Amino acid sequence: MNRYKPTVAVYGGANVDIQARCAERYRPADSNPGTASMSLGGVGRNIAENLARLGVATELVTVFGGDENAAVLADGCRALGIEVGRSLILPDEATSRYVCILDADGSLVGAVAAMRAIDRFGPSELATRFEPGDDADLVVIDANLPADTIAMAAERWRDKPMLLDTVSAIKASRASTVFGRFSMLKPNVHEARALLGLEPQDEVDRSTGAVRSLGGRLLECGVREAFISLGSRGLFWMAGGDSGIASPLSLPIVNVSGAGDAAAAVLVWATVNKATTREKACFAVAAASLCASSADAVSKSMNGQHIQELARGVSSEPLS
Repeated sequence: MNRYKPTVAVYGGANVDIQARCAERYRPADSNPGTASMSLGGVGRNIAENLARLGVATELVTVFGGDENAAVLADGCRALGIEVGRSLILPDEATSRYVCILDADGSLVGAVAAMRAIDRFGPSELATRFEPGDDADLVVIDANLPADTIAMAAERWRDKPMLLDTVSAIKASRASTVFGRFSMLKPNVHEARALLGLEPQDEVDRSTGAVRSLGGRLLECGVREAFISLGSRGLFWMAGGDSGIASPLSLPIVNVSGAGDAAAAVLVWATVNKATTREKACFAVAAASLCASSADAVSKSMNGQHIQELARGVSSEPLS
């Protein structure tokens, strides 16, 4: 029997998301009225779902626990067309959970990631699961994985297109010694500084000059394309001697959770489809805007034609 050969292999987290949204502005240290829901999530899983909705043959290599949530997650992935058969199963572990609170405007107030299971995806577990990445045209690594596992993946697939999703500033530091082996990065400013080993700051400089300096330093370390999120300002992109800023669309913001995952997936989709770096940035901003306008972490409206249509409305200002 022929084994499944994905176009994209995603190695990273999958979890059950528990999301609470405040009915009014969030009040710290108090009980806030609002609504709550449960859905499937995780950076790696969200990227994989976006890719599946974009029509890309995708395999997710993740960790499932031994509880009922594992079956919910695995079955949910398969229903979307995501292959998960070569993932790690830990019968003695709880399936990962992510609990977050959103303010009334959809912005993130805070979150807790109970993801001990993914911490057990060490280098030895990766070594027995090289096939998806070896077979794929492009590999995605999310920084929820342990540092040693990220390092092994970076070395194993350094000669093919590979995206690192940095997840957070703390987790980005796990890749600080190997990020130069990735062809693409998608950090925000805090995460870019963490990759470069710079001191964390509460208020970072997001000016064009400062961000361009960060992008240049990332490229000097070996990265071919850097995409740095500027939040509401858009996405800075840099490759070779070219750079620019792609601005977000004027869509209503309902829920920013998952917008970065959508952008990462579309960067991968655009790479598979041979887009230029500028085009990738425009597509990614369109995807993030689309996702943020949806109540779900992955928009059900995600598809290639829709992204191409939305991207026509994205302005990308070149920087001299």
